[in-house]
Amino acid sequence: MKITRYGITLERLQPAQAEMVRRWRNDPKIQQFMFYKGEITPLMQQEWFTAMDNEQNFFFVIIYKAEPVGLINISSIDWENKTAYTGLFIYDEKFWGTDVPVMASLAMLDVFFILFDIQSAYAKVKGNNMVAHNYNSSLGFSRTKKIEQGQGYEYMLQKEIYLLETKELRNAAIRLKGNHTDIELLQDNPVDAWISTRLAHAKKEVLRNLEVKVH
Repeated sequence: MKITRYGITLERLQPAQAEMVRRWRNDPKIQQFMFYKGEITPLMQQEWFTAMDNEQNFFFVIIYKAEPVGLINISSIDWENKTAYTGLFIYDEKFWGTDVPVMASLAMLDVFFILFDIQSAYAKVKGNNMVAHNYNSSLGFSRTKKIEQGQGYEYMLQKEIYLLETKELRNAAIRLKGNHTDIELLQDNPVDAWISTRLAHAKKEVLRNLEVKVH
């Protein structure tokens, strides 16, 4: 599955990319903001990927101008109760503080909040990650409680709050990048086949509003 919106492509993590993401995750500049600080081995990464490769978990490599620059996810999705967890890191430092992470977040949240009707998303942020605290707040997330033995906080974002708090930002993104949403699905992929079924039952008005094209 690939989602292209606001000039960003989100490519669902494939086995061939797992080692790259493992290297990113083990880099001290990323590791310092993670709750788990141990080294992730190739075996651990493979076991994690196998466990995550289902319709409850979507980890996307962020592609900007044909280059992978980071990882964003919406995971632990409860489709019945319409809740999920989100996360993001940009590995390529030259894109820190740019609009790339913002556009990636808007692209993913637009699709999963508006198209797939997720109602609430949660994020876990380590206490020392002030950039993430401020970033989540700018999208409408609110702090709910301490977690991980006081090492960080959980944030929550409701769909209606997201639509309200990011209205001007999304309108600006549409003016700059356009409103079209391209979704590319892989053949013979069980998760993509499942997504195809959900798209087939999506409201036509929502598909029009996001200018969705499925390939």
